[in-house]
Amino acid sequence: MSLIAPRPGWFQQKIAKDERMWIFIAFLVCVFLFIWMIMWHVVGHQNPSNTTYKVTTTEFAKLHDAYVKKNMIGMDNGIPVVKPEPNSDVILMAQMWRWSPALILKKDEWYNLHISSKDLVHGFSLQPANMNFQVYPSYDYVLKFKPTATGECKILCNEYCGIGHHTMIGKIVVIESDADLAKYGYDKLSTTRPGSAPVAEEDISGLSEVDLAKAGEQIYNMKGCSACHKTDGTSQIGPSFKGLYGSKQKISEDNKVSEVEVNDEYIANSITTPQKQIVVGFEKTQMAKLDLSGNEIKEVCAYIKSLK
Repeated sequence: MSLIAPRPGWFQQKIAKDERMWIFIAFLVCVFLFIWMIMWHVVGHQNPSNTTYKVTTTEFAKLHDAYVKKNMIGMDNGIPVVKPEPNSDVILMAQMWRWSPALILKKDEWYNLHISSKDLVHGFSLQPANMNFQVYPSYDYVLKFKPTATGECKILCNEYCGIGHHTMIGKIVVIESDADLAKYGYDKLSTTRPGSAPVAEEDISGLSEVDLAKAGEQIYNMKGCSACHKTDGTSQIGPSFKGLYGSKQKISEDNKVSEVEVNDEYIANSITTPQKQIVVGFEKTQMAKLDLSGNEIKEVCAYIKSLK
């Protein structure tokens, strides 16, 4: 706001010729930019999605799990790796604190990339291409995507999502032929899914502890448990699973501290109601509720039990 009031009648004064010219040029530029902003989405092959589906987090998680089971060619540091066919639908799920699965794509081929979040709002940042999108839970965003250069790209989360935010790094590897897989160590990935988890309602009473543990390890990797619960004895975000089974743990329940033995019942309760009994020291870490069947919980228990 001016400190000095304008002279009376200033609004009725004629505008100078050169000022009228610049106003006219600025108006034309604004009209051009407005029209081009719309046209660029048509002729510029922009990535922002114009296809969005409403989906629950549970539905998308089940879609992700089914897609991974069907297309997985192996594991990379606990993350499933898939190699989808060109011109196919690709599922990518964000959750605290990882992107799943890792993708192997062909150069100059189109893919329909479905992205959603299982829990919080995350930011999809593909580097070094510098593509950035918001990823919201309950929405399936479909991006028509064609990689044009070979190499390894990282997927970063650029929306703060908690204490493990900095560890949330995914991967997209673009190849020209299957021979390129050796450059990234993906030529030796298992083509079979080890310890495949049985169908939820199937009778698994005849399976050995080893088979149950293998299936539990698969669930541990696919559900993202490795983001918080390590198996090497370190405990940063959540308690380590190594040596956990059979140990005594102090837990906080309804603001009261007590000691419990880690057994099948305690693990099952921790999965179904994760905020009810919290290990002392991890009260500020919110564990996501996993939608596991009774059989899957038994398999996870067997896996934790095997980590002595």
